Amino acid sequence: MDIQTIISTLGLIGIGGIVGGYLQHRWNMSSETELRTRTINEDKYHSILIFMRCILKPENAKQFDINDPNMQKLKDKNEMKEYVKNKLTEFYYNSMLYASDDVLRKMKKFIDTNSESNFIETAIAMRKDLWKNGRTEINTIDFTLKDSAH
Repeated sequence: MDIQTIISTLGLIGIGGIVGGYLQHRWNMSSETELRTRTINEDKYHSILIFMRCILKPENAKQFDINDPNMQKLKDKNEMKEYVKNKLTEFYYNSMLYASDDVLRKMKKFIDTNSESNFIETAIAMRKDLWKNGRTEINTIDFTLKDSAH
């Protein structure tokens, strides 16, 4: 091997190392950003599902840790349902920034027609949005509890 070949090889290794390091850095940043985004969306979706449950079963609202002082002031189920529906509608409009098309369609369907099946369809759409790589194959039948199917 002559000196020119050695210098060329070392140069390629150096450039390859720099390019490889840069690509690795970009990959890690992309993974971290995706994880952070999924965590934020998961928190938002969690709140949305809680409000949806409060519309369906306002008597169970005390089971959730809802950090909203106005919820404590509500006198009856109808007041709670109306208040929570308004909150959910605002979540819907804010979700237009980050939620998938399917999640938005299912949320709108639930807001228009509050039902257990629409709740479950929304939850499934949220799962699919969070786990974009297709890790979920669950359907409405898998999610529906026997005592909630009415």
